[in-house]
Amino acid sequence: MKTLKIFFVLMILSGSLIAQNKLSGFVKEKDDKGILKPLIGANIIWQNTSRGTTTDINGAFEIGITKESDTLVVSFIGYKTEKVGVGDQRSIEVVLEPDSKELNDVEIVGKQSASFQDYKGIENTTVMTKKELQKAACCTLAESFETNPSIDVSFTDAITGMRQIEMLGLAGTYTQTTMENLPYIRGLMNNVGLNFVPGTWINAINVSKGIGSVANGFESITGQIDIDMQKPFNELESNPGFLNLYGDNEQRFEGNFNYRFQVNENLSSMTLLHASSRQHRKDINSDLFMDMPTFNTFNIMQRWQYLSYQGWESQLGFQIVRDDKEGGTTNRDFNTAPSYRFGSSNKLFNIYGKTGYVFPDDDHKSFGIQWSYNSYDNSSRFGRREYSGKEKNLYLNFIYQSELWDHFNTFRTGVSFVYDQFNESFNSVNYNRIERIPGAFFEYTYKPNEELSVVAGLRADNHNEYGYFLTPRIHIRYSPDPDWVIRAVAGRGYRSSNIFTEYASSFASARTENIIRSNNFGYGLAQESAWNYGLNVTYYFLYGYRDASISFDFYRTSFDKVNIADIDTDPRRIIFSSVENGAHSTSFQTELNIEPYEFLNVRLAYRFIDAQQLINSTWKEKPFSAKHRALLNLGYATTRESMEDAQMLYDLTIQWFGSKRIPSTDANPVNLRGRSSSPSFFIVNAQITRSFGSLFDFYIGGENLLDFRQNAPIIDPGNPDGQYFDASLIWGPISGRMIYAGLRYKI
Repeated sequence: MKTLKIFFVLMILSGSLIAQNKLSGFVKEKDDKGILKPLIGANIIWQNTSRGTTTDINGAFEIGITKESDTLVVSFIGYKTEKVGVGDQRSIEVVLEPDSKELNDVEIVGKQSASFQDYKGIENTTVMTKKELQKAACCTLAESFETNPSIDVSFTDAITGMRQIEMLGLAGTYTQTTMENLPYIRGLMNNVGLNFVPGTWINAINVSKGIGSVANGFESITGQIDIDMQKPFNELESNPGFLNLYGDNEQRFEGNFNYRFQVNENLSSMTLLHASSRQHRKDINSDLFMDMPTFNTFNIMQRWQYLSYQGWESQLGFQIVRDDKEGGTTNRDFNTAPSYRFGSSNKLFNIYGKTGYVFPDDDHKSFGIQWSYNSYDNSSRFGRREYSGKEKNLYLNFIYQSELWDHFNTFRTGVSFVYDQFNESFNSVNYNRIERIPGAFFEYTYKPNEELSVVAGLRADNHNEYGYFLTPRIHIRYSPDPDWVIRAVAGRGYRSSNIFTEYASSFASARTENIIRSNNFGYGLAQESAWNYGLNVTYYFLYGYRDASISFDFYRTSFDKVNIADIDTDPRRIIFSSVENGAHSTSFQTELNIEPYEFLNVRLAYRFIDAQQLINSTWKEKPFSAKHRALLNLGYATTRESMEDAQMLYDLTIQWFGSKRIPSTDANPVNLRGRSSSPSFFIVNAQITRSFGSLFDFYIGGENLLDFRQNAPIIDPGNPDGQYFDASLIWGPISGRMIYAGLRYKI
């Protein structure tokens, strides 16, 4: 009760984002037709000081307010230098004019890549922009990683249509998924949360490999996926509304509508609406089971952002989701054999806020409060099995940051509190638990120059059942030459398992659950803990005066305690147990991004994974995980004279997956056994977009164009109540070729 009171007080008093008491703005130029375009790399400096910055790929900049000067000096080679009096303004726009006396024959050209590695970031982070997401339909977050070589996306079974992701050879549950650095997909939402974020709501996705910052909690082990949503304030977007319509040959239809409304100079709002449905009961392999479930989804998010321009900044928002699915046999009469019915109802209410303040006399000193509250409810039916899960989560985080002795030595510190209440029931057996985890952290940053950055952090948390635990982490970035960047990371992470949602695919089978308990808390399993070590080397170069890069990654994750789901020992059981030093994963990846010809972008990547689990004292390769994977992504855009002209965009993605190990079914009768390993296979996706000016796009595309499918994905489909029925051994696509079309329209 006290926790809820604290929550409501914070909800009323705050909103939340660590604010920036800074002057922001844009530097632009006019082209021959009078259209304003961003100037990339323009210099901005406070007059008579050494404090300055440069514009980014959007022509945008931010610079801390100083008492030493009230005048900005804006300059760029080949343009007249401008001096701008700022006064009380906190947002400005500067248009530079060409200087006929200077370098008339010099042309500066810059453009933003659809996906790029954060050059200055201390973590190994890839930024997937809206341009990258628009290379495919990207109806949801789950479908947004088809062009990313670091993340694998696959279906969990042949009935539910649920997708899962993997990073560094481990399930997505070990990757911290946040929404603007607030916890989002975790707990009981792990197996469905990817579908709760429509692609058109996303501004960018930041994919970071390796252990994360201690300021974001202790749960990140293999990396972090941070979703940057569409913003209430957006200086680059002049159109307040956006409409997206989508349909495909599987009778999936979707509509998205975004609307931005600026109340005044300080307050703006963003409304995000989504509705989607599929009612087609397709059975392409004639096993009497629908290949994909039917569904209806309604999703709404409302956001507000407040900018005081006096050091304060706040955000407040909420999301409501209702998602209903139905699948199983094409025969809808449950009393007629053979029949199997799958049904799932998901309800989510999320409310969050951020509030921050930057001290006017010292822009290096600031504090912020972050909070969120989630209420999630799931009820599901798998044949004659029933599951229900309810979770209430409260998250509080206070952060303070400042300098230590000088601006080369900075720190941030804070306290956090996580409250989780889980109420689960499976086949009339209850599994309830409450987790209360207060914690504190300290993170020190040493940055003597642009070449070297070191961030060392330590946090201490106290779990009401597992007790105290420490989380040390360190990140290092070193650039011996502007063309080379070396990053290293090491640290530890922890998490609590939610076995019924993380292994919900086992419900789509006749397997019985057996939990080997090691304690009396929740499921009786231990808290998982692991060490992660990583090294990234990236080389940046020019090819024909166009930017290119090649990177090499090596990561190792070692668990000192892990909860393993054993589906190898007995094909009719899934055995959960806590194992000491029972899993590890080694990952190597190389990626080349290059523009060999103008307007043709090429991404070529190869990834090797060695993921092992300790099953009955024997090391076994992690099932359903491809040891080898390669990706080729080609993007080509035709030129156009102005923003009003039509443009064609062509995108092609080819993925190759090596063989995957399949758990043994040798104990079954001969005619009811599956294969021990999958074949290697290709998946080919393509899309063509015709852009009519800057307001309207029409796109058409296809997924799995080679129509590759896993034959006989279900063992014993004619006897779903029998002891050998299993729809969980999925290693490849099951629904075949899919053709889609849609439009995007800015209002």
